[in-house]
Amino acid sequence: MSLKKELAKEMQILEAEIKELEIKRSRSQASLIEALISKRDPDETEMQFFRTYTAEIEVKRERLANMTKQLESIL
Repeated sequence: MSLKKELAKEMQILEAEIKELEIKRSRSQASLIEALISKRDPDETEMQFFRTYTAEIEVKRERLANMTKQLESIL
């Protein structure tokens, strides 16, 4: 397979993974917001999930940006 097609395929996979992580993060985010609204301490586990998902999303977005630049240089 050509480099262009490989990059495009990997970019699609990354985008799907980012969407999945964003859904998971939004569940934790909802729990954290509910705790704030209810004026109670947020669950430590939910805070850790939120931080973990956010970090994973940032890493994948950075990889996606690098791949986009690489693909643009090929074209």
